[in-house]
Amino acid sequence: MTSPENPMKKLPIGKQEFKGLIEDGCIYVDKTPYLLKLIESTAPVFLSRPRRFGKSLMVNTFKELFKGNKELFVDTYAHDNWDFSQTSPVIRLDLSEVNGNQADIITQKLLALVSDTAKLMAVEIEPTPFPDIAFRRLIQEAGKSTPVVILIDEYDNPVLDNLNNPELNEIKSILRGFYKMIKANEAFIRFTFITGISKFTHVGIFSALNQLEDITLDSAYATVVGYTEQEIRHYFKSSISQVQQKTDLSETLFWEKLAHYYNGYSWDGEHFVYNPISILKFLKSQGEFIPYWMETGSPEFIIRYAQDKKFNITDFEQKEVPKTFLSKREIDIASPESFLTQAGYLTIKNQTPDSYTLDFPNNEVRRSFCELILNSQYAVTDDDMFEVKAGLKKAFAEQDVDKIIEQFKIIFSSVPYVHFDANKTEHFYSALLLYSKSFVMQVGGKSANPVGHPDTPLRG
Repeated sequence: MTSPENPMKKLPIGKQEFKGLIEDGCIYVDKTPYLLKLIESTAPVFLSRPRRFGKSLMVNTFKELFKGNKELFVDTYAHDNWDFSQTSPVIRLDLSEVNGNQADIITQKLLALVSDTAKLMAVEIEPTPFPDIAFRRLIQEAGKSTPVVILIDEYDNPVLDNLNNPELNEIKSILRGFYKMIKANEAFIRFTFITGISKFTHVGIFSALNQLEDITLDSAYATVVGYTEQEIRHYFKSSISQVQQKTDLSETLFWEKLAHYYNGYSWDGEHFVYNPISILKFLKSQGEFIPYWMETGSPEFIIRYAQDKKFNITDFEQKEVPKTFLSKREIDIASPESFLTQAGYLTIKNQTPDSYTLDFPNNEVRRSFCELILNSQYAVTDDDMFEVKAGLKKAFAEQDVDKIIEQFKIIFSSVPYVHFDANKTEHFYSALLLYSKSFVMQVGGKSANPVGHPDTPLRG
């Protein structure tokens, strides 16, 4: 592991470009050992993770490795273990730029993305109205002397933006033809890395790329993004020390509370990581335990999904699913537990030879998800929830059951009548009870929900 935190270095909040992160004097949690190992793959590599987990930073770190910018990698594993003289042309495509709700608009923006990338690379390609043909020409022209590196970020953004769109199948067909060019031109390609939120399926838009090395659930790469507790202790030692002093918690209680709020994400049920954005904002705030991940904004696709699916939140606690639950269907027709896991609201807490146990990763996500459901399914306003938050915290602190019930009644009465029937009312109370549970750790008591490990008790 590389050098610990320099107190003069900045927290890398909002930094997705590796070059800018280093040049701005920000802390970099060294993930290059994983990257060098992945580069050895002979097949295109694919990684699925929720938003704000460091996928884009990973893509851009690959870019700087292949461009040979050794000076950026001082104090990283790669500096002395990578041959920076072996450079390659890099085709980096960010599909978050390809948005729109019509297939022809997706086609135009995808074509523009390829054309603009060619210009940035100073590569001339013959004009064409077809994005897949333009992509093929870019690969062949850029890689005619030295095989290219292809880095694709947010590969599924045009799909997630159009989950309930009648033109979705046509949009997926466009993307399928586009990504097919990677396999068709492998002679011109040195390495391919692809990221997104939704997991690769053999019937999806990568069906032509059946040789993909999908590392999403691979234990060897379970901590390739996100921060482990060891990494936080090492790289943010100075910041953690300052925050600990302000929280006035013992060493043990501080780490238990931090884990309860922000740890708990896992893709194998054995290795657990913290959400980077939550940890960074927590450190910047000097120790305020609030839902930072949700503060960055809920993507439209999860809001629309929550409005459409009237499910019972308690169905997702300690939910046992077969190990194929992420690979059976594409995200637009996935089961709720598959969809919510890919979106980051559920995670793998344990596994057996045949199954996974899912649950909310941590208190931050449980609380944020309950707010999302109360707002999207029951039209509870942010103002109503803000007032009830204060009331619940006080009631729990005073252990006053009557006041807790009073807060329940207040928020229940704020729900428009049109949102209720017998079944929905039960689901509403489930969401409200889980929401209130998220405040217990702030005022004391024990949580029955594990975070770091299925059998780990947590105290506040």
